[in-house]
Amino acid sequence: AKLMREKCAIIVAIGACSCYGSVAGLANLYDKESLVARKFTETESITDKKPKEPTKNVPGFEDFIVNIDEIVDVDVFVPGCPPTTDNIIAAISFLLALVGEEPSTLDKKGCVCNTCNLKNKGCFLDENILCYGSITAAGCDLMCPNTGDICFGCFKSTDKPGEKVIQLREILFSTVELAPEHAASLQHFLDLYTGASNITNFYFRGDILQRLAYEPNSFELKDVQIGEDRKFALTVAPSGVEIIDDILGISLYLLRDDPNFKFSSKSVCSHCDRDVTDKLPVQLKRDYEGLSTMDTCFLEQGYICLGPVTQAGCGTVCPNKGNAPCLGCYGAVTGVVDPGVKFISTLGSLCKDKDPDEVMELIKDPAGLFNRFTLAASTLGHKYHDKMEDV
Repeated sequence: AKLMREKCAIIVAIGACSCYGSVAGLANLYDKESLVARKFTETESITDKKPKEPTKNVPGFEDFIVNIDEIVDVDVFVPGCPPTTDNIIAAISFLLALVGEEPSTLDKKGCVCNTCNLKNKGCFLDENILCYGSITAAGCDLMCPNTGDICFGCFKSTDKPGEKVIQLREILFSTVELAPEHAASLQHFLDLYTGASNITNFYFRGDILQRLAYEPNSFELKDVQIGEDRKFALTVAPSGVEIIDDILGISLYLLRDDPNFKFSSKSVCSHCDRDVTDKLPVQLKRDYEGLSTMDTCFLEQGYICLGPVTQAGCGTVCPNKGNAPCLGCYGAVTGVVDPGVKFISTLGSLCKDKDPDEVMELIKDPAGLFNRFTLAASTLGHKYHDKMEDV
């Protein structure tokens, strides 16, 4: 993985195994010695007279499973077990579009402000309204400001910002709390300016808005100084022009903890065709008990379904076409750190009037059920047998 990171411009994790550790990640519930003993010396199907762990021409086992993003930075996550063909095509198509041909009129040596009718009189920035023409490449035929609309930066970054870039930076610099309209403006600007994917069935780390939603604490903080004043910004450098990257960093910092920042992915439930009334199960069942109907929510029928905490993108194949509950192979929806923990909370509210002992009697393996595909990336951690002697 480290060698690939050195040689590859983009690393794509395809499937639940590479995204979250998948079923193999359940090994973290045991220490290495227990796993090796069970696999090579205790399994009932072993036929060797003296079974032992193989060591010739094979690598040794690690003490526990580490998720790939803890080893190297991964650029794109395409989850699923397996990912759908449409998801893979969408991810590849988006990545190819990033390096596709630019508009023939694009002029990165100029900016929208240079040909704007409002530059000298009536400029939005003069009215404290965010307009991004000073940092947007020239060549746009529409020229939104000339028709009364602000420039949102759809021609992306210029190599030579206009003189009003100072004014834009000062407006953001002086902002302590975003008004709802400013938050919406910034998010729409960042969507267009950075070429955000706006696709939530895969995670592209290079999409700074997705990253802000999924990993808000993954950005490094930096100080931006104007005169004697300083302001925090998130460290990003998509344009390579310092003042533009400062503006982007300040914008992201303002959005990070702002309640008006809206970025969410839908859950499997939101795409499910099954009828929902109140979702309160009459009786909990294990998946082999009875025969589920094709038209009623699994949770209402008493079957454990992880649809409420699993991000959409699979086409709800299991619930709608396979008559099977969602097992969670697409990972958590945006904003949920651990789908297993979230579902325990969900289940608690659904079963608030039931005897806890009755619930636990039916859930034999909570970690394996709620974190079947995501345990290696969950908050549960791992079991580790420390052989070091006490000093």
